[in-house]
Amino acid sequence: MVLGNYAQQRGFDPQELTDWYHRSFVDGYDWVMVPNVVGMSQYADDGVLGTKPYVGGGSYINKMSDFCGDCVYDPKQRTGEQACPFTVGYWAFLHRHREHLSGNVRMGQMIRGLDRLKDIDQLLEENPDLR
Repeated sequence: MVLGNYAQQRGFDPQELTDWYHRSFVDGYDWVMVPNVVGMSQYADDGVLGTKPYVGGGSYINKMSDFCGDCVYDPKQRTGEQACPFTVGYWAFLHRHREHLSGNVRMGQMIRGLDRLKDIDQLLEENPDLR
């Protein structure tokens, strides 16, 4: 979940990611990797398997796991030196794909959340590779 989320936020090529999973994991079989990576993790089938992109910010990862425990980044921060890379990536992903995802009923609340961000321009300026 965490690796796929990071890759999707940053626009990794789904086929290259699938190939990497094949080489990196003993259970990296086609019948597992293709639907899980291409369909679910990367939303590269545009909603055939999953009804929305499986992306989340640092707060979601913090809530659903114990990965954030001693991390130097703050999942609540979008800008600055302590900004969580997953939180930054999440909002940049939504901004980058806003038009395409605005028609997805399940993404509506998240897309509308962009309108309340007063620091989206700063976030994008600090992270030009995520535009």
